[in-house]
Amino acid sequence: MCDHVNAKGFGNVHTHASSDVAALTDPQNKNRALFENPTAPFRPSAYWFWHSIPDEAVCRAQLTDFRAKGIGTILIQARLSLPREDYLSPPYLAAYRVAARIAGDLGLKLGIYDDYNWISGHAGGRTVADCDALRERHLFWSSAASSQGSISGIHPPFVEKMGPDILGWQYEAGRVEWCDWTVEAAVLHPLSGIESLDAISDVTAHTVIAASDAVSCTYAFDGRIKDGQALTVFISARSSTSRLINYLLPQAAERFIEVGLDPLLQTLEGLLPDPVGFVFYDQPAAGFYRWDQLSGDLGNSLLFASTLRETMARRSDASFAKILLALLHDIGSDTLRLRAQFYAGYSALMNEAFFGTLRRWSDTNGIALTGHEILPHIASWSLNGGFTSIDPRVAPAVDFFGIDAYRHETAVDSNNFGAQLAPKLGDSVARSNGRSRCMVETYASAERTPRRAAGQWELTLETARAQAIRLHCLGMRQFVWHGVYQTDGRDDDPTPFVNPRFDFAPGINFEPWWSYHDLFADETARISAFIEPAKPHTPVAILYPLYTAFAQGPRHDHATHIGAWCEQLLAQGCDFMFVSEADLARATIADGKLLASGLVFDAVVLPSVTVLETVNALRALEAFKTAGGAIWSSGERLSVTCDGDAPITPPEVSAHIEGHPESRDIATLVSSLPSCGPQIENRWGRMPWRWIGYEADGWWRIVLFNDGSDDLAIEISYGDGFECEEWSPADGAIHAPATLKRSLVLLKPQEVRCIRVRKASEFMAGNGALQAVPIPDPVETISLADGWSFSPGPDADFQSISVSAGWETQGFEDFSGFGIYRCQLTITTQADWVLELPKVETAVTAFLDGSEIGRRAWRPYHFTLGRLSPGTHTLELHVANTAANRYYSDTPYLGDTADKSGLTAVPKLVPLSN
Repeated sequence: MCDHVNAKGFGNVHTHASSDVAALTDPQNKNRALFENPTAPFRPSAYWFWHSIPDEAVCRAQLTDFRAKGIGTILIQARLSLPREDYLSPPYLAAYRVAARIAGDLGLKLGIYDDYNWISGHAGGRTVADCDALRERHLFWSSAASSQGSISGIHPPFVEKMGPDILGWQYEAGRVEWCDWTVEAAVLHPLSGIESLDAISDVTAHTVIAASDAVSCTYAFDGRIKDGQALTVFISARSSTSRLINYLLPQAAERFIEVGLDPLLQTLEGLLPDPVGFVFYDQPAAGFYRWDQLSGDLGNSLLFASTLRETMARRSDASFAKILLALLHDIGSDTLRLRAQFYAGYSALMNEAFFGTLRRWSDTNGIALTGHEILPHIASWSLNGGFTSIDPRVAPAVDFFGIDAYRHETAVDSNNFGAQLAPKLGDSVARSNGRSRCMVETYASAERTPRRAAGQWELTLETARAQAIRLHCLGMRQFVWHGVYQTDGRDDDPTPFVNPRFDFAPGINFEPWWSYHDLFADETARISAFIEPAKPHTPVAILYPLYTAFAQGPRHDHATHIGAWCEQLLAQGCDFMFVSEADLARATIADGKLLASGLVFDAVVLPSVTVLETVNALRALEAFKTAGGAIWSSGERLSVTCDGDAPITPPEVSAHIEGHPESRDIATLVSSLPSCGPQIENRWGRMPWRWIGYEADGWWRIVLFNDGSDDLAIEISYGDGFECEEWSPADGAIHAPATLKRSLVLLKPQEVRCIRVRKASEFMAGNGALQAVPIPDPVETISLADGWSFSPGPDADFQSISVSAGWETQGFEDFSGFGIYRCQLTITTQADWVLELPKVETAVTAFLDGSEIGRRAWRPYHFTLGRLSPGTHTLELHVANTAANRYYSDTPYLGDTADKSGLTAVPKLVPLSN
């Protein structure tokens, strides 16, 4: 079956919104050309933070610089330091057009970032100005054994913790106030032990608002509450001060388009769809409010509109009031079904009102729609391990497959610099909707101070590169920087957001290592282009438990089980993809394999799945198991489908794990899968990061990346022998193929390799090593410990310095920039020499006798000096650190010690053995 899959594949290869990608075809000459010179969809892109309205000279200078550093696409984003009244003003729009025209002249692509700061939909407050009915309206509730009660203490903790400037941006005068209080539902019910819907009485008609002001209301019930009963009242209110919109109202999205997007399109006339090809939305969501009387299963207020009541009437026979109570309390056997049906209807209403309206507008105007919703799993593998303070069910933050159906291109959000769920889930939803891979916006939040917006000026290009390669292995096509800055802000002001310096730093173009960014951009773009023509080999499908998430909420075990499965499968070298219930229902089954989302699966995982939308998914699982497929499950078992009232029998599984999946569990299950394609092993230690995919003509593509600090030796084998060629992402070279029985691939720390293999037509004896390199001779190694002088910049004096410790310990603790190290080399033996710099913080350019010999911004810091004659030579090293010691100096954000800078270990000069 494996070879059959290679020969024919399944489903469409890829479809893309970008004309650059859509024009690509399968022939290898096109693939090779794309690898050598990757186009914009594969190159890093960046938000361009506008902190003020730039003039033409600033636009041209910065855009020219961005292009020179390998950036392919720019998205202009107005940040909080730009006065809100300037956003979309005539001068702003004029500058926007100038920037777009210059970008086009330079060959850059431009995307429309659709709002001021973030949270798409408010247009810097213009959407709700003079349209109060479009402001966010929320549903609150209160339960008590009393006929009177109140709603009070409403506050947005998610926003409050970011500080007064964020409150002032989202709320007029920074005040959270309310009006138009309305009783939407009221029920009498037992204080505890509700057994069925029949135990609940709808008393909405007997409950009224007794009094209200801008921050609270009281209500009264005109009936009698018996002993053992409680009254739960649901009250909606519209914020009179919020600039955020009601995402349940299509009129709000239409108004947003009218005042926020149409002015940009009119300004960009003649520049659409090239260079301006798409619009990008960012985290549309209303406030995540809490209040004094909050109780029950739901952790935040719900958006409310009258259409919500109508939506529920079409989905359930239960009264609206009783359905609302089921969201808070266990009401018997109908609880999970009612919850799932409600949140499914709520999400569908919100998705259609906002994303559906945007999609129709973008189709009308001939540009692509992309962007990302709130991802509660940000920076985590657990489905809700990121934004743990919110209940994602109240926002566009659960139905990722449904939201993605409205996009032309998938985008996700990524926080900081570790492997995480977002790109894998993004690639999964894209494939479910007939596309592949995704854009990944990556932002840095502070890890050494509670003020997250202070960011990470200590970020190194090595850290960013490692993260980009991991993200590519997990499903990313394009890396999106957050961001490049118009200005680096001002000294003596540690205020987050309003001082651009501390607006989720770094602004990478103000990092001393920025001049090396082209190395990062070219290499990672080639890795992405190398992956593009192949389909990933993903033996395991993980069912995305949408209706379980709706019914059980974010604290249920499904969230952590997903995280455990993801981490452990990757650790075992087994790739996977998420599938939806609809994917299962549409899937075909052949030879014990599940063909879904254009991919081929040997096993399906049910991560503590308790609720399904329909019995169709259950039937598909049963058919897969009957045909010889593997079904693995963990945690709780399936108990409810929402399209039937009768109890169901969970599907028969191949293996069930009662608790969280652990390494030994996954190893046992993975070992039971049929082998397919090239085999990758490390008999001596850990495995590298890897991506494996297959082409339609029998070739396989492999990416190997060592993100550790020790050398790795990896063996590749494939049948009795295989053809093998290496594509070098550093320079675009494609090396002539060799035929091998087995290959040993040596990976230095931070080294990445891109390899194509296919079964050889004839058996070839012998083993080999890819790209063998000359062996250094350790006997004649010269230590360069002494004789170094140092200058903090080209115009400063030189002084003696040690290369065993960074310059921050030698009188330059606040210096960020290029430090120049200089020494004289005395060579006594004519040989080919290599300069090894064991530790560099963080990027370096080496010069020998005045000539540049190379640039490095990540390990290994090795430079081939060539054949040197005996005598004295001048070695000069220009080392760039990070901006942290400069920008965090005299702020609360520096930490206990200055960041390491410069050379921190003794350089070596090593001859190569002949």
